[in-house]
Amino acid sequence: MAKSRITRKIANLLGNTDGNFAMMASIMLPVMFVAGSLALDTTNALSMKTRLQNAADSAALATTSQLAEEKIVESEAKAYAINFFNGQIADDANAFSGFAATPTVTVTQTGTGSKTVWTVEVVANGSQDLSGLARFMGKETIDVTISGTSESARDGSNPLSMMLVLDRSGSMDWASGRTKFETVAKYCGRGWRKYQCGTTTQEVDVPKIDVLKEAVGLLTVHLQTADLTNEYTRMGAVSYNSETKSGDKRTMTWTKPLVTAFAAALEATGGTNSEDAMKWGYEQITSSTEINAHYSVNESKNPSKFIVFMTDGENSTGSDWENDYADKQTIKYCDKAKDEGVTVFAVAFQAPKRGKDLLAACSSGSSFYYDADSADDLTKAFKDIGEEAVKQVTRLTS
Repeated sequence: MAKSRITRKIANLLGNTDGNFAMMASIMLPVMFVAGSLALDTTNALSMKTRLQNAADSAALATTSQLAEEKIVESEAKAYAINFFNGQIADDANAFSGFAATPTVTVTQTGTGSKTVWTVEVVANGSQDLSGLARFMGKETIDVTISGTSESARDGSNPLSMMLVLDRSGSMDWASGRTKFETVAKYCGRGWRKYQCGTTTQEVDVPKIDVLKEAVGLLTVHLQTADLTNEYTRMGAVSYNSETKSGDKRTMTWTKPLVTAFAAALEATGGTNSEDAMKWGYEQITSSTEINAHYSVNESKNPSKFIVFMTDGENSTGSDWENDYADKQTIKYCDKAKDEGVTVFAVAFQAPKRGKDLLAACSSGSSFYYDADSADDLTKAFKDIGEEAVKQVTRLTS
């Protein structure tokens, strides 16, 4: 009987809910608030760390790219990376209470010429205030440290072959829109009494052919700089007017200045027919001889291949006068080249619509077609082509 009474009392106690909720709530609410506060702080810390990591990675990548493209020099790299990092986290001061981040940048360079490698490391120490309840644990802030490292190199060690197909027709002797000043002899007197009496300076037009020579020089210098050892980049050139003769051909070579010299000797005369020049350029750059030349020096069986096709006019000769036969034949060899993995850059230099249409059809796409309306546009186009061919290799390493 006594045992039964005791059992009933225990059961009644367990079943009595009067005041239990308030008691349990008073015990659990502080725990819940602290747990919630810690969860919020943890979430904020993870978010802050992610943002800092993204900022450090972006700053490292941007800086190595700028160094490799020679848009900044080593002495400017640290300031560039810090400014880039700070720009990436500019909005975070409002997102986190008491947020602060201090980046440290290390820049190193190894190799030279085509082997130049830039490494940029961005280390950032970030902190933010903890919530009020979380401070009961004895800490005022939560701190994180992240690191982003990027490595960038000129891809001069990527084997490539480039063939230039250049217009030297008579219209290339026309004024380019650029002028220069020349010192010439000054004459005094008249008739049989005329005599030289010193010199004078006069403004003269620069013909388009001279601008082309400058543009080719800039392109070859760019490729030469990326391949100082002459073991990765080969170049050749072919020019054309109404025909393409043996003297219009510069076979593929490791020695890039020979292409500069070839272009420098071009004379603007005659009509325009790009068919034979494109055919010869296509055959040269896709030949097994060209592949073997690379393999024997750099062991590459698949070098990148480029054709740069330029004109300032339109084809004036074909099977008949002023038909589109030469255009069709030129496009045929452009298509053959593209089918065999050749990237075709096309540059229209103050060309009429038909010439532009031909170049656009020959190019490997709109990104590879340049419409140069001025002398400066032409030199910039050739410089851009060089930069595109010698692509940058930039990657995050940690």
